[in-house]
Amino acid sequence: MPQTYLTTLTEFTHFLIAYIHTLLYLRTLYPHSSFVTSSFHNTSIHQSRHPAVCDWIRDAVSSVKESLLSGGVSRIAVVIFSTNTTGKGNGSPKILERFMLDVSKFPVMDKELRNVEIEWESESESGSGSPSSFQEEEGEDRNEDDYRDHDEDGQVNKAGNEEENVDDAGAEEAVEMGNENEHEHDKDEDHPETRKKRQKASEVYATNLSESFRAALITLTTRCAQLAPLPPHCSFNISIELKDEADADPPIGHPQPWIPVQPSLQKTGRIGMEIKDGAEKKDEGGDLGGVRVTPIRTVEAGVFRFETWVEEGKAKFEILDEQGVAAKEGLVASVG
Repeated sequence: MPQTYLTTLTEFTHFLIAYIHTLLYLRTLYPHSSFVTSSFHNTSIHQSRHPAVCDWIRDAVSSVKESLLSGGVSRIAVVIFSTNTTGKGNGSPKILERFMLDVSKFPVMDKELRNVEIEWESESESGSGSPSSFQEEEGEDRNEDDYRDHDEDGQVNKAGNEEENVDDAGAEEAVEMGNENEHEHDKDEDHPETRKKRQKASEVYATNLSESFRAALITLTTRCAQLAPLPPHCSFNISIELKDEADADPPIGHPQPWIPVQPSLQKTGRIGMEIKDGAEKKDEGGDLGGVRVTPIRTVEAGVFRFETWVEEGKAKFEILDEQGVAAKEGLVASVG
């Protein structure tokens, strides 16, 4: 199957679904007996067997995909929170962990180019099978002086009429030569050896993508084993952070799948946004960034590159401290 921007993005959304299911299992948000072990890119993952959970995750990731196509998403977050609001607090859910995926480096393609096959460079040309369609070509800025001759004193010597006549006479020949070169290029594109090299480069890319997803899932399992266990009665949601550009609009429409997150997870605003007279600038949410950050993995395959990490919130350690104190008091009471 030819690799396009859309097919690669679809592969990422499949990875995201597997990532979320495995995360729910590793953080014990649902009983382990409600999961089944399956395989994804030659590695074991855990998938929820509950139809409602599966449908919710699939619909959420589908909405994430639509937002990614618009090019306005900076980060994707799987947020784990506690609804136990006893003690200090304002009644809002307490953010315990945020598993982040930074997708700000994803390419943004026009709608008519999303199904265009990615052109691949051969290994001899690029050193490895790498895409060339979505790479920006370095432009050359040329001044008018580049087309003129200069003498030793820096004076411009204008080309004579004879030179202009020669250029005019050769214009028709240049057009014919250009057409011949275009036909030669088409022949090279249809050459069996060229198609074979492209196919090989595409297979290398698909293998690299698969191995990158596999490594990210394995590292997720390792990192989650190093985290402190979560308190009971936790839940999760999926959120997206928009890019800071002034033209990055929120995903507003009908039906409306997204709602604003709580103030503790809100940014200060978009770059270039004007603040009206008398209005106060919003402070950045206190739960953004967490108090402890653990990197998971950087995934880079072809035109897609993203980073993953986990942020542990202040509320998590406060709850664990409260549970530790309560456990000690209970132990003392039982001994007494």
